[in-house]
Amino acid sequence: MQQEETKSIETDVLVIGAGPAGMAAVAAARESGASVVAVEAQDRIGGNAIWSTGYVVFVDTPMQRAEGIEDDVEEFLEDAGVIADRSRGDFGVLYDEKLARIYGEESAETYRQLIERGVRFPRFIHRPKQHQLDRVAAVEDTQMFAAAYQPDFDSDEVTVFYRSSARRLLTDSDGAVVGARITTDDGTTVNVIASRGVVLCAGGYQANPDMRARYQPESRSTKPYLGIDTARGDGHLMGGAVGGDLINMTFIPSLVIVASSMLEESIAIDRQGRRFHDETGVYEDRVSAVLAQPDQWAYYVFDGVTAEKKAQYVEQMPDEAVSSETLEGLAELIGVPADQLVATVDEWNETLESGATVDPLQGRVSFPVDRRGIRTGPFFASRMVAGCSFISGGFQVTTSMQVVDVFGDPIPGLFAAGDCVGGFNPCADLGGIHIGGGLTFGRIAGHAVASGDLAKPHTTSPLSRFLPSRVGTTMEIVHVES
Repeated sequence: MQQEETKSIETDVLVIGAGPAGMAAVAAARESGASVVAVEAQDRIGGNAIWSTGYVVFVDTPMQRAEGIEDDVEEFLEDAGVIADRSRGDFGVLYDEKLARIYGEESAETYRQLIERGVRFPRFIHRPKQHQLDRVAAVEDTQMFAAAYQPDFDSDEVTVFYRSSARRLLTDSDGAVVGARITTDDGTTVNVIASRGVVLCAGGYQANPDMRARYQPESRSTKPYLGIDTARGDGHLMGGAVGGDLINMTFIPSLVIVASSMLEESIAIDRQGRRFHDETGVYEDRVSAVLAQPDQWAYYVFDGVTAEKKAQYVEQMPDEAVSSETLEGLAELIGVPADQLVATVDEWNETLESGATVDPLQGRVSFPVDRRGIRTGPFFASRMVAGCSFISGGFQVTTSMQVVDVFGDPIPGLFAAGDCVGGFNPCADLGGIHIGGGLTFGRIAGHAVASGDLAKPHTTSPLSRFLPSRVGTTMEIVHVES
């Protein structure tokens, strides 16, 4: 049977992925006058942002000034640098401070544009162990991120392929990236030719255990992951096949698999029914606290109001929650002393009622907005499971988000943003960095690819000293005639 001929379409800009980075890239490219094709593996835009807690870090915003908070880029860089340095004993870390500085300088514009698009941030999340001052903003509703950019995707200048995947980058005879080969939801193969370039915004690779096994011990590569199942490293593989320089690929941090928003209204208990750590503290401290428990046995406890209000986050937890109409019944289900569980919950509720700003037991400073407590049955318990957080590995890029090769030379026509970029995410334990970085650097990438306004590379790979020529690859590189 004769094979069906591959179809081809032309556009100015191709954006692969429609999470925070892809949404911002599409909007910026469109605003710069370019026609755009977007490819998204899910059936809607938003990516992990709409399933996340929705925290975003902003520097020097009207929101801060309204609270009397004076922030600046240098203070942000100081905090970000401390977080990045903490990980150097556990992972190979190449931290790009120039990207961090750009983020500090540009995040206020990201905030302005989001507000203009109808996104609301009603409060700060207090994280004194990561930030000298309040700059982590909580979105009112994570669905607002997608709603803010949906008009761009619905415009006549943008063609969107949902439930579709990019498979290979297309290059010309000089090695410039000129498009990508995609597979649409009905199985059709389409070559998308992008005259101005391609932006890789396909997310991380935490949902791909085979890829994680290249960079993690086997005992960790099969652990559950945070986020959607389409974060499988497609962008990393495609960009690497044409010579993109991947860094921080072993930087796959662990995390207790739960949305931070759930923790605002939950407590964690051990086998004795007692709290044993600051539930909303530094990510790595949460993991250490769970791993230190006998058989890693620990549960989150919350009530029926929280379970209903935050159902999407409850569903994301690795193990199904158990419930009972009473705390005593819940204690029996999970095997802890009933009197101690009741006493622990009562103590937590009393702390909230007292108006205390610091939890006297564990030093916690993040509390429910309404300080309501755990009071309304049915009561729930969900097993705490340490797994894989969002990754930090990705491509080295210029300050225009153009991907560079292992010699530090920009690859013509290839850009990246979000979790396809490797130099900024080592400071992700600040919180709000993955969404904020995607939105901010996606905007920069979209403008750069559409306008051709490109910065020179600011990094040179250390590999360039040892390699006489461009590194080869065993993956297929598809060439098309220019």
